[in-house]
Amino acid sequence: MLHAGLPELNRIQDLKYVYDNLRPQDSDLQATSYFTRKIKESLECFPVRLNNLIHTLAHMSLTGSAKLPSQETVPQEWMMLNVEKSIARATILGFNKKSDYLYLVQVVQTCNVVTFVEKSFDQFSELHSNLQKQFPSHALPEFPHSWYIAFIDLEHKRVKDLNLYLKQLLSGSRKLANNELVLSFFLNWSKHTLAEKASSVTSGPQSNDGTPGVQLVISYEDTRLTVMLKHMRNIRLPDGSAPSAHAEFYLLPDPDEVNQRKTRTVPKTTNPTYNEIVVYNKVMQLEGHILKLVVKSKGTFVGAVNIQLSRVRLNEEKWYPLGNSVI
Repeated sequence: MLHAGLPELNRIQDLKYVYDNLRPQDSDLQATSYFTRKIKESLECFPVRLNNLIHTLAHMSLTGSAKLPSQETVPQEWMMLNVEKSIARATILGFNKKSDYLYLVQVVQTCNVVTFVEKSFDQFSELHSNLQKQFPSHALPEFPHSWYIAFIDLEHKRVKDLNLYLKQLLSGSRKLANNELVLSFFLNWSKHTLAEKASSVTSGPQSNDGTPGVQLVISYEDTRLTVMLKHMRNIRLPDGSAPSAHAEFYLLPDPDEVNQRKTRTVPKTTNPTYNEIVVYNKVMQLEGHILKLVVKSKGTFVGAVNIQLSRVRLNEEKWYPLGNSVI
């Protein structure tokens, strides 16, 4: 590429920025932790999310041939659901001219998560019919007619009428707007499965028996003890709900109580991913030391495990079961 004539690339030194950001000097554990942190920062960065949205909308025709963005186009964070949130609004952006016209619907949740679905007029009509059956005493918005005068631009008229219907439906009774029929229609999930779908977006591997556990990689070299927390699985609060969990590490014995380390908190998931490293320096030997790991959620105990370091197989990923008490 040096011969391409790019003003930004005249010499090898111009590539140092890219080279340094690929972290060649890091160990695998250090690089894993670094890139996980950078990905998280990018997903939470509003300008990045806004830029992705603008690029997606720029590739969509909003006047008659709108297409559902592919999985490669839609940023993954748009698909992440917080089950405690509801749908703020749903707007038809356009339609596809197929055998049965499909309307492209932008769904915005109250947590500002954006998704897209395609629905036909008959599917909207079926939703309205099902709501009438389930809520016979509720005053539902008037549903658009299935017929129109011949010379009217049918699909554009339907887009306008359906958008009015959706606005009235979602801004009216919360019992209606948060109903399982509505949530499953716009999010393609039933209400009782929303929690599992939301947590699986950022989950680590799950065990078949449902046992709570934590995945660690423990390394030891030149009196330096390194512990990477990769994933947790099947962790829950006493009431069965998903915790906002963090891990606390203690290297025992610790008479001066200076060996506590703490990870960040991952919000509301039973299978969180961390990829965080904690380091203990000047650990002269592993014999006689115990690593205590305690999982908490906003001060509430979730689980714990004690690991006898002299028996650990170093530099290997391993799942440790979490107990329900601190020993």
